[in-house]
Amino acid sequence: MKLDKYHKLKLKLEVFKFEKNYLTLNQVLYYFSFLGNIFLIYFGYFFVKSITDTIPALFPFQETFFAIFIGLFLTGYELTKRFILEQLFVGIIQARKATLGVLLGFVISCILVAGSFYLSIKGAHRLVDNTETINTSVDSNVSLKQDSVARYYDQEIEYYRKQTSRTRADRKYRDSIVAVLQQTKDTKISEIENKAVSKSNFTLQKNQENDTAFLFITIFLELIVLIGVAFNAVYTLGSYDETKKLLQTPKFKQLELNLKLLKLYYQNGKKVPGDETISFNKFKSLVQTQKVDCTQTEMKSFIVLLQELDIVKQFRGRKKEFMLSYQQAKDLLENQEVV
Repeated sequence: MKLDKYHKLKLKLEVFKFEKNYLTLNQVLYYFSFLGNIFLIYFGYFFVKSITDTIPALFPFQETFFAIFIGLFLTGYELTKRFILEQLFVGIIQARKATLGVLLGFVISCILVAGSFYLSIKGAHRLVDNTETINTSVDSNVSLKQDSVARYYDQEIEYYRKQTSRTRADRKYRDSIVAVLQQTKDTKISEIENKAVSKSNFTLQKNQENDTAFLFITIFLELIVLIGVAFNAVYTLGSYDETKKLLQTPKFKQLELNLKLLKLYYQNGKKVPGDETISFNKFKSLVQTQKVDCTQTEMKSFIVLLQELDIVKQFRGRKKEFMLSYQQAKDLLENQEVV
């Protein structure tokens, strides 16, 4: 195994095993959870809009105003929900017990999640529900077909009723034909209505299936938001604890000190490659001013380390110049100390 690959595996499996191993999973879950918020906003929009549509026209561009207002309101609602959930999960992980703050956050989070779920499931129902359209269409079609059938048979019935019947047998024959036509008319009208009702029920059943599907979709969207936010809290605090433990070791305490000194030596990153370094006395003064716990010997050792790593190079006349940028020097120090 090559040494560079070994150092990378050491960082991943020994030094920052939690942070490195779960970085990709955390990013996927966290940013994917925003997709859940977006769809929850989209579904909720249709429910709130169905309410604002019932408001009488009060001012110009009212519909556009309410559309923008609903979008901003639901976006703010979802962001507030995310923030409260983040604080709740962080509080639970840190406290590891039921405190007043955790219980209050849990209650508020449940209310916000329930509200978001209600708005979304109702909005999804408004989005796919076409019951009113179906009923209107069915009633219209049934009425047209029934009127057409009734018109035809009424004409036939009227025709036979107007026929002259001189004998009782003729009248009986005429009345029988009229009765048959009337019965046929009623049967045809009833068949049209039954077919329309059957078709309407089938379509309404499909609507119910769509409602059930959107119920599970909404639950899934809420879950990916909860999982994304919760795992991010676990990952953040886990990475923090992992780094905190590492910094308690002598090696990483030295790394922390070197990074503080590097920032002062580069004057908060203002120095660039080719710039002359500050004098030792000025460096010492900056360390004392910033109250960094560091001895003069450690400062001299730090400057020697910079020269050994070719971060700083000394030229003739004891002139020293920076060879790397602040970020490059910082990365080099971190890698050198970690491996």
